[in-house]
Amino acid sequence: MKTRLLLANILFWMHFVIGVIWFGLFLVPISLWHDKITFHFHLTIIIVAHQFLWGLLLMPWTRKFRMVCILTTPMQLLRGQKISDPKNYDHSFFQEFAKTQGLKIPHAISTIVTFSALTLVTFQYFFLR
Repeated sequence: MKTRLLLANILFWMHFVIGVIWFGLFLVPISLWHDKITFHFHLTIIIVAHQFLWGLLLMPWTRKFRMVCILTTPMQLLRGQKISDPKNYDHSFFQEFAKTQGLKIPHAISTIVTFSALTLVTFQYFFLR
């Protein structure tokens, strides 16, 4: 059981690293990385698209559509949750991380943050590069 929780913890921190890089790219000036906007746009499309696709693939078990990160499913399985358990498909890394910091946020906030980032990155890609 300890090994499973260690692996789940590694997946949790992989989420963290990816999230920091993803949002951290907003802070990198174009003068330092000329193609940053293009890279950030493609990274964002990959992140959002994979969540849609993984959510669609999980629908036979969840009976509803939710955007789900592909890292969440093995993380929750390692923690002993079934794929059909709402703790898997209604899970939000952002919400879980905030909870570790003593903050309680609604699940919808993660979706809003994701779509806000997608909107901002798309705007930058089409109008500022």
